[in-house]
Amino acid sequence: MRGKNSLYNDIIPSSIAELGKKSRRNTFLEERDDALAYRYNYHAHLCRLRYDDCLVGLSAEFFLSHNIIIQRLSRRTDLLKSLVSANMQAGELRRLYPYYAWKI
Repeated sequence: MRGKNSLYNDIIPSSIAELGKKSRRNTFLEERDDALAYRYNYHAHLCRLRYDDCLVGLSAEFFLSHNIIIQRLSRRTDLLKSLVSANMQAGELRRLYPYYAWKI
């Protein structure tokens, strides 16, 4: 398109434009899966929701299907076991992930 380069060169600095070109797919996958495990622990153990209700809530929060959530949580069983044994409360979870609602 004519004039496209001059328009975007003025608006977007070159360092940001190049950063976008070098991005990789699934960069934050591990962090997302950890947050998913923490939220599952919150819904299941602190809020005492049923398993299917936990999946519905997580699906709405993370925009993932139930099958993907189950698959991702099965890869985080060690983290889930440590969270259950540590018995983390809502205040501790709020310090780790302040942008989620941790009300009981």
